[in-house]
Amino acid sequence: MSKNFIYIGLLVASVFVSCNKEKTSVPNDSNLDTITEILYSSDPDYVLSNKNAQELVEHLESEQKDLKRKLKKANKKEAEALFIDYYKRLTVIVDSINMAETNTLKTYHKLGNEKHDTILRKENTYDKVGLYFRKIDSTTYDFKIKPGYFYNLFHKKITREYEEYLKLRYAEHKLLYDAQFNNEKITLEQQRNLIISWEKFIVKNKDFKFIDYAKKSYTDAIMMYLFGTSTKPAFEVSNKKLYVENEQEYITFVKKNPKLISAEITKSFLKHFYANDKNFTAEVFYLDLKDFTKKEISERLK
Repeated sequence: MSKNFIYIGLLVASVFVSCNKEKTSVPNDSNLDTITEILYSSDPDYVLSNKNAQELVEHLESEQKDLKRKLKKANKKEAEALFIDYYKRLTVIVDSINMAETNTLKTYHKLGNEKHDTILRKENTYDKVGLYFRKIDSTTYDFKIKPGYFYNLFHKKITREYEEYLKLRYAEHKLLYDAQFNNEKITLEQQRNLIISWEKFIVKNKDFKFIDYAKKSYTDAIMMYLFGTSTKPAFEVSNKKLYVENEQEYITFVKKNPKLISAEITKSFLKHFYANDKNFTAEVFYLDLKDFTKKEISERLK
């Protein structure tokens, strides 16, 4: 299938054609995996499945160069169109790399500091085109564009809505990136500030082209806020008890911000938590709480 046909199909189709790869198992208290959902392009018409990893890397590098060249002469309207077009283009290529590198990604978590030359060369190759091995959970990795790529490229060249959107995406991605590579803990304050910023953006820009992506980012952020991260969970699953720091954070947040949607979701989360912590086994409790919270978020964002 030709490259042009793939991209024409992308422009006609919804940007949100994806496959939801979500872990539904209950995390172990001693190794709590990050609660997240990863979206990949899955329709074969939109995936460069006939190319190997090296060809895809070369294709990605070529597209990145084309984007920079076109952006130099673009006005704000044209730059906006370039972002919409090339965000889809580059995302499809990265998703295709993830598929082409399935075997590498499946075993990457086992390597630790003992990486053989082949892996080190791959890390270097992908680093040159702005990709890195992203840790999704304790055993799962994928390739991701480094934080700030689009924001730095389009900064001051697009409209306010796009500028704010890309800045927020940069901020959320950098938190996770720094946690993985710089061993920086993501604090409750950072998480709180992020969900408030996303909420304000969503409320203010309801007709934004990428509003569904913004809602997805908001959902991920508030789920992390309420359930915790891999290194710092919000509660012990086994005894169904919130950590004191988290409990006080949520109560204070609700009291200080009664008009925020995020505060309403947090209040509902706490109410459901306390109403069911004695009624279910740890496994059922966790899955029920997660399902309830996601439904609550979805309803509030309508």
